Amino acid sequence: MNKLDKSLVAQRDISSEVKSAEIFTAAGYSPKAADAIVAIDATMQRIRRSIAKREFVADILAEMGGIDLQQLDVMSAVSHWHPATPEDADREVTVGTIAERLHIDPSRASRLVAEIVDRGYIRREASQSDSRRIVLVATEKGWAFGEEFRRRKGDMLAAALKSWTEEELVLFGRLLDRYSNWGREGLKALGREPKDD
Repeated sequence: MNKLDKSLVAQRDISSEVKSAEIFTAAGYSPKAADAIVAIDATMQRIRRSIAKREFVADILAEMGGIDLQQLDVMSAVSHWHPATPEDADREVTVGTIAERLHIDPSRASRLVAEIVDRGYIRREASQSDSRRIVLVATEKGWAFGEEFRRRKGDMLAAALKSWTEEELVLFGRLLDRYSNWGREGLKALGREPKDD
């Protein structure tokens, strides 16, 4: 991209930011608050791109060997690493649960599960509540892998946030959680009912 092209892109980006800020000032926000909202949205775009690439997570997996990003997602779902609710943490996991949690079709979920079973990280067993149903559970190897992965990821996050104060971390955690509901709250404010996750 030459200098002229870069200049045009920069001008378009600035124009887009100004138009976005105008939306928020028209909604009653001060110019300073409107600029902050535009900056937050731009930051969230960068975060979404980073999450989609998951380069840092991929680096950890490459160091550890064994599984790839999609297989890690299966391990996470089977092991309840990030349950949505306390009830979800105790839910038996089936191939259908994997498909639901990862937003993929059941046949893709089945293939991913088979790969992880073949590598010895999870196993199939009869459900405690219904012996006709097959559920997925982590093996000793799977639990060990998960613990090591989370330790390495935790070390990386701990190092990255070392310069933050306790107050900053607590405030950011609270505000980020609050911000995460902007879509639902926005729909409600517009008189529309958000869909359940």
